[in-house]
Amino acid sequence: MKRTLLAGVVAGLLLAGVALWARQQSAVAATPAAIERRVESYLRKVYALGTEYQVTASAPAPSPLPGIYSIPVTVTVQNHPQSLVVYVSHDGKYIFSGLSNMLLDPFASARQKLEASIDGHPYVGPAKACVNVVEFSDYECPYCRQVQMLLNQQIEPQFPKVRFTFVNFPLTQIHPWAMNAALASRCAFQQNPADFTKLRNSIFDNQTQFTPENASATLTKLLTQAGLNASSVQACMQAPAAQKAIQDDIGLGNSVGVSATPTLFVNGRAWVPGNGPAIQQLIDYEQQQCPGASHTAGPSPK
Repeated sequence: MKRTLLAGVVAGLLLAGVALWARQQSAVAATPAAIERRVESYLRKVYALGTEYQVTASAPAPSPLPGIYSIPVTVTVQNHPQSLVVYVSHDGKYIFSGLSNMLLDPFASARQKLEASIDGHPYVGPAKACVNVVEFSDYECPYCRQVQMLLNQQIEPQFPKVRFTFVNFPLTQIHPWAMNAALASRCAFQQNPADFTKLRNSIFDNQTQFTPENASATLTKLLTQAGLNASSVQACMQAPAAQKAIQDDIGLGNSVGVSATPTLFVNGRAWVPGNGPAIQQLIDYEQQQCPGASHTAGPSPK
């Protein structure tokens, strides 16, 4: 789970409790400009956002809840912006980070975007499944390597009816060789889908052997060991189509709120290692919702 500090801050903002006390103010409605300044100041203080961070609150807009403004906020560090929405009472006293309609499925939007986009990506399990796990991963991320081992050795064998799809999400701002590894794995999959898993696992297994200087030579060696035509894969890596495919993967991740790797989605529900229930619990829950499933359903016996 290689995170930038900014990603951690944004995650903290999204998980902030409802109706946080901002500061004592009068009950008179504050002006929009004053609320913008107050939001920026409050978020800086609560999340220790120093001068290296740019915090910009947009003009308050109406929200679905009477008496509450919706305010988009952008937090930028090292030219890397992240966006979120906070909600503020009209008097400028209270701020909270989430507004959910309990009549709607909170995971439907992400699930629909992912299910519409996973065809053409490498996967394990049935082509069509009631439960889809979509993994956004970065080859240079140590936590991604650990999660991939967990999936390979435990999760995928326990849930044979689940489709596990792999999507590249290289964090190029902090990982200098992750993009080349993503391109190599994408092109390897196009050349021979059967060899993709071998190459992916080999890159993760040799992760500590990579440096920015030897990344190209190391990838060539691993491609050859995986039985792939290294020259053909390298030519594919230079092609605009391959580079667009990776950018499309990154765009897909951004559209569903990925800000750190690894991030996995279980039928649209985001899961980051160490946050919330174990992924087995999420998969088991989703399987129980499938047509004809028993409410005592669980992972397949070992």
